[in-house]
Order: sequence, then C-alpha cells, then structure tokens
Amino acid sequence: MKILVIVDMQNDFTSGVLGNNECEEAVSKVVEVINEDNYDKIFLTRDTHQKNYLETQEGRNLPVEHCIEGTIGWQIREEIMKAVSDNNFCIIDKPVFGSLKLAEDIKTEYENKQDNLEIVLVGVCTGICVISNAMLLKAALPEAVITVKADACACVTPESHKIALDAMKMCQINID
Repeated sequence: MKILVIVDMQNDFTSGVLGNNECEEAVSKVVEVINEDNYDKIFLTRDTHQKNYLETQEGRNLPVEHCIEGTIGWQIREEIMKAVSDNNFCIIDKPVFGSLKLAEDIKTEYENKQDNLEIVLVGVCTGICVISNAMLLKAALPEAVITVKADACACVTPESHKIALDAMKMCQINID
C-alpha cells in the first residue's frame, strides 16, 4: 500500500501572503510526485483558520492572516487539485500545524497493514506543518515506512528546510 500526503499546498503558502520562491517552486515538484507513482490514496491537508485568527495563540505568534476558510488563499493550488482529480483522494481541514485527524484516519484504515505501508509526504512548510504531520504519522504507525520528498517540500528559508529534514531523519523518517 502506498499513500501520498500533500501538506498545505494552498495559495497563501505558495503565491500568497506567506509564500516565497521556494514554496512556489514546490508546486510543480508536487505535481511531478503525484504523476510519477500510483498511490492507493492521496490525503491533502488544508490549513484552516477563522476570521478570529489574530486572537488565537498561533495568530499572536504569527500575526499574518492566512488560510481563512472560504478565501482564495485557503484554497489548494489549482494545479495540485487538477493532478489529484483522477485519484482516490480526500481533503482534511486542520486548524493547527499537525492533524490528529489525518493520523487517526490513516491509522484506522491501515493499522493492520503497516508492515506493507509506505507513506510519502510532500508540501509546505517543511519546518512547521510537514514535520508536525510526519511525526504524528510516525507515532501512529511506527512500522510504516515514512518518506519525505525533500525536493517537493519548502520552508520559510532554505536553512529551516534543511533543519527540519535533519530532525525528521533523526526520528527514522526517510528523506528522499
């Protein structure tokens, strides 16, 4: 079994208020990953905040409104949605960096198959949401092979991207 997890490939993180060149370049790399392999299922996470975002703990620490539910910035990039349209996929909205629902859903569906389970992660931001979801998946499914495709991920800076990849590698998550 092979699962692809696409983390937060939304307009606000690629071309919007929190986007940067590295995150924008990751869009085409994620499309390549989708097209290069046959996945049994694809999960897409979508960072989802409400209009009171600036009043939340995250909003006080990162005072930039982004991924407000229903806005264009909240939407997953059109290229990504087009690429996954012929696959078995689902979208999981998440209010925080890591999605307990994602880990629970994959664990519920695949726990008895984890010896033959490969989970591939791509997306943004490597040092925040990608690492959070990779670690949750590793905790939920310790015998699954979890791989992060480094070229199909991006972060705030190239340095923070590398630090996150090194941290995941230390936790027995494969970096490709």
